[in-house]
Amino acid sequence: MADFSGADLDRMLTDARKTLESMRKGGSADQPAATPRTADSGTPGRGESMEGVGLAADGRVRATVMAGGRLKSVEMDPRAMRLASAELGEQIVVAVNAALDDLRTKAAAAPADELVDTAALGKQVEEIQNQSLRQMELITQALNDTISKIGNTRR
Repeated sequence: MADFSGADLDRMLTDARKTLESMRKGGSADQPAATPRTADSGTPGRGESMEGVGLAADGRVRATVMAGGRLKSVEMDPRAMRLASAELGEQIVVAVNAALDDLRTKAAAAPADELVDTAALGKQVEEIQNQSLRQMELITQALNDTISKIGNTRR
């Protein structure tokens, strides 16, 4: 009986890590890395956080939200200060809600690899690979010891 090894599992996990690295660089498992998109194209490139922008009061109030729903900024044209305080508050709420809607739309349209932290996922796969190789070595040694003992008792 041939010795059992973890070579196939190691190869599969190595392939998974290469695929994740390719995704992190902008490609996929089947195609080379693409040029990252930039904010100029309306879609964030790799490493940039996704943002949503909303306007209210005829563009006099502008809100920007970040991924995770955090408010990044509220900008007001000086003309917005002429609004009554209650109306200004309402327009800020309208701008923030519009920014959140914009962020949701962008997130829904973004490729999945831009929404997944491939670096963290790659580290997890590497940890799994290292741990599985250690366990496979222990299992292999136990199987070989058992086979050896069985072979010695038959003699």
